[in-house]
Amino acid sequence: MLMITSTNTKLMKKLFVLFFAILLAGGIMAQDPVKDMKKAQRLLGTYNLDQNAGADEFEEAIALANASINDPAVKIDPVAWQTYGEIFMAAVDRDVRANVVDNNAPIREPSAAAKAFLGFKMAAELADKSYQIKDAMKALASGIQNIYYLGSALYQAGDYKSAYDAFQATYEAYSLLKKHNEPNTFSADEHPKSLYYSGLCAQEAGLKTEAQTVYRQLVDAGSDEPGVYEALFNMYMKDNNTTEAEKILMIAREKFPDDSGILYAEINYYLAKGELTSLVSKLEKALQIEPENVSVYVTLGQIYDKMYQDAAATDPVKAEENFTKAMSYYQQAMTKDPKNFDAVYSIGALWYNKAAAHSVELNNLASDYTPAGNKKYDSIKLMMDEAFEKAVPFFLLAEEITPTDYNTLIALKEIYARQDKLDIAEQYKMKIEKSGKQ
Repeated sequence: MLMITSTNTKLMKKLFVLFFAILLAGGIMAQDPVKDMKKAQRLLGTYNLDQNAGADEFEEAIALANASINDPAVKIDPVAWQTYGEIFMAAVDRDVRANVVDNNAPIREPSAAAKAFLGFKMAAELADKSYQIKDAMKALASGIQNIYYLGSALYQAGDYKSAYDAFQATYEAYSLLKKHNEPNTFSADEHPKSLYYSGLCAQEAGLKTEAQTVYRQLVDAGSDEPGVYEALFNMYMKDNNTTEAEKILMIAREKFPDDSGILYAEINYYLAKGELTSLVSKLEKALQIEPENVSVYVTLGQIYDKMYQDAAATDPVKAEENFTKAMSYYQQAMTKDPKNFDAVYSIGALWYNKAAAHSVELNNLASDYTPAGNKKYDSIKLMMDEAFEKAVPFFLLAEEITPTDYNTLIALKEIYARQDKLDIAEQYKMKIEKSGKQ
C-alpha cells in the first residue's frame, strides 16, 4: 500500500499545477482562428473608441490577425479579410501620425501597408455581396494616401524592402480603385511615380528581379522618367545582356536626346565596346550640356591619347594630330580643376608615352653608324629627353595629389634612372617598396 507522506502531497500538488498549466497553454494554442479574427475585430473597435486606452487591445488584435489569416476557414471569408485590412490600415495610420510629428519615430509595423492592401483586395475578390466590395474599396480609398506616405517614411528609414512593398501596394491599390470606379483623392500623377519608387527601393534592397520587372513595366508604358531607362540599361549591362541593353539605349536616346544621364550611359557603353570614334561626338555633346564637367574633358583626352598611340607606328601625321587634341583636352581639364589627378597624371603619361615611342625609334637606329644615322639618332634622342623632361613636373604634381599612386612612382623612378639621377631613382624605388607593390 502506498503511504502518502507530506512530501508526496507537495509533489502531487506541483504536478497538478504543472498539468493544469499545460492544459491551459494547450487551450490557448488551440483557439479557433475564426473566433480569433472576430475577437480581433472587437478589439479594433475598442482601440478606435480610445486609441490611448486601447493600445494594448490593438496590439492583441494585430497578433490575432497575423496568427489567424492563413487558416483555411479564415482565408475564404471576405469579412475576415476586411477585418484584416482594417486592422493593418489602423496600424498604417498610427505609424504615419507618429512620423508626421517626428520623422525619426520608429515604424512599428513596417509590413502594415502591404497587409492592409492585401486585406481589402481579398475582401473584394471573395465578396458574395456587392456592399462588401463597396466597403473594401471605400476603406482602401480612404487609406491609399497614408499607404503611399508610409512607403516614403520606410525609404527614409532605410527599410527598402518594406518601402518597396508599400509603393507596390500604392500602385496596385490605385489600379484596383480605378477598376471599381471608386473615387479617391490620390493624385493620378503620383500613380506611375509610386511604381518608379518601388523599383528604386527594390534596387536598394537588392531585389534585382523585382526591380528589373518594375523598370521593364515602366519602359513598356512609355515612362517619362529618364532614370528608369538608365537603371534598366545598367542592369542589362551588368547581366551582359547587350542585346536588351542596346534596345533600351536606343529607346532612351530617342526619347531623351538631351538627358545627361542617358548620354553618359551611352558613352560608357561605347567605351566598354572600344568604339572610340563614335564616342567623340557624344562626348562633345556632353560638354555642351555640362561644360564644367572635368571628367568629360579627361575622357576625351584619353580617347585621343589612345588614338595617338594606335596611329604612332603607321601614320605619324595623324598620330601627331591626335597627340595635340589629347593634350588640349587634358589641359582644359586642368584649367577647370588644377588638382584633378586624372588630368595631371594623363599629361605626364602622354609625354612619357611620346618619349617611349622615340625610344623605340632609337633602338631601330642603334645599328646605323652612318653620319646620317648618327645625326638622326641624336635628333630623336634629344626629342626623347625633352619629352621625359616635360613629363616630370606633371608626375611630381600627380604624386603631390596622390602620394601613393603606384604608376606615378614607377614613371618617376624610370625617368630619373634614364637621366642618370640614380640617387633620386633609388628614393623612388624605396617609395615603391614601402607602398607594398613590387
